[in-house]
Amino acid sequence: MSSTDQVGWGGRTRTPPGTHSPEMGYGHFPHDNILSHACYFKETWIQDNERKSHGAKPYETFSFTDNPSCYDVRYYGDDGYPEGYLLMFGGPGGNCSN
Repeated sequence: MSSTDQVGWGGRTRTPPGTHSPEMGYGHFPHDNILSHACYFKETWIQDNERKSHGAKPYETFSFTDNPSCYDVRYYGDDGYPEGYLLMFGGPGGNCSN
């Protein structure tokens, strides 16, 4: 493979039908915007076809959550964090109806 136009990250929780879904990460939503409360990937770099590394700008990204009352994901890019380009995720789980 010489190049691609998309990069993806994913995660999920799984429980038997009819049971509560577990916490993801530390059980906090990423929009709490506190690194000690949500899980995160730091320094999420992309290498271009010239082998130069850079981080994606938030407007270049798309996120999907199938049950936002239980989990969420946020990409903050290089929003002043010393960790660099930051992707945060997590949630309390609970009765997620799936």
